[in-house]
Amino acid sequence: METDAGFPHHRHMGQIAHPGRAALLPALALVIATVVTGCGTPLSAATTTLAGVIDVTVVHPDGAVVAGVNGLRLHRGDVVRTGTSGRAELRTRGRIVYEGSDAAIRMIDGASAELRHGAVVVDAQHGPGLALSVAGLRVGTSSGTALRAERSVTVRIAALAGDASVDSSTGRHLDVASLSQVIVGGDALPDSTADSPLRLTDDDGEAHTVPALVRDDLALDTLASGIDNTGSSTVRVVTAAWHSGLDPLPAGVADSEQVLPVVIAAASGGDTSAHYSTAVQLRRYGASWGVVAHRLHTTSAAVLAALQAFETGAATGQVGTVPAALAFLSGDGSTGATRHGGGGSKPGATSSSPGAHPSPSPSGSPDAVGGTIDRVLKMLPTPLPTSTSTSTPPLPVPSLPSLPVGSLVTPAPAPLLTH
Repeated sequence: METDAGFPHHRHMGQIAHPGRAALLPALALVIATVVTGCGTPLSAATTTLAGVIDVTVVHPDGAVVAGVNGLRLHRGDVVRTGTSGRAELRTRGRIVYEGSDAAIRMIDGASAELRHGAVVVDAQHGPGLALSVAGLRVGTSSGTALRAERSVTVRIAALAGDASVDSSTGRHLDVASLSQVIVGGDALPDSTADSPLRLTDDDGEAHTVPALVRDDLALDTLASGIDNTGSSTVRVVTAAWHSGLDPLPAGVADSEQVLPVVIAAASGGDTSAHYSTAVQLRRYGASWGVVAHRLHTTSAAVLAALQAFETGAATGQVGTVPAALAFLSGDGSTGATRHGGGGSKPGATSSSPGAHPSPSPSGSPDAVGGTIDRVLKMLPTPLPTSTSTSTPPLPVPSLPSLPVGSLVTPAPAPLLTH
């Protein structure tokens, strides 16, 4: 009898069946097997079929090669290969493995598979888990979770929803926390993924599997582009009188890297100053904007609302240093009651005069401020991308691009922006 991941249960040593209950054991075993496998047969014997096929060939264990077509039932040991513009979905009892372009995966059986090269996204959120072998590493995903696996010169394992696990041939074990990833060369696993947040590719497999996360990432990417394309005016508006409380922006880094952490922290509520530091750190470690937002339990819609609230506060002169701006953006009443001096102001410094206004106030007239933020907002897709369903292909994107493992490039498929 096997679990969803295909690993057997072992009877503990010393277990003895009670003589008076021996007759019940066969029936009980049948009931347990039915519950565990969902249909009375082990997961390893479950049928896997192809769907969403484009430019696919299937190589049988005996070497015979057939064209991949929708509905094709795979045999044990079949290798599914995709062309340079190909894609495929391997469906097993509600679990979907999205195979990207220029990839090859061998279905050992219904419970286990081997990624030979390329990229796959394993969506087990509504089906059984999968034991996946990748370059000598054993990758486990359980029911209710989803992960991305890439194999090229190095291996990348990314937890898209829920946690994943990786075991090396040397006996090392690593838990990959949700919205984190690990990049491995050989079988040298790190101690943790604390400093390795998820970097999305926003491709077809991820868009099907975690649509809300991809939608937010695309929206925030677009917002970042809008901030950068408006030049220094937006930065001056958003960071007016904040320079003493913001992390310095390295030379050559986009202005949005300084603006968005503040707005995301404000949208997240709670300890917004701590959230600002977390957002900056996540970006420093390579997290996608959508991952930063979701790690702080907020969304692109909330970030846009915070930016619009900032527009109002800046135009009325109610936003001063970082703590005051964060308080205003998170809806913490009137920041006019808090005074933060310019230059050397520190978070938490308050004035003895409750009626004092922030100093210095943002430069520029309210009309200029509103116009700058408005130009940023107008660059966003309208309407914003919406959630997609895994029951039917929501996107015309044909494949998961074979990106360099660990690439910092995050392509935004144009068709997704229009949905």
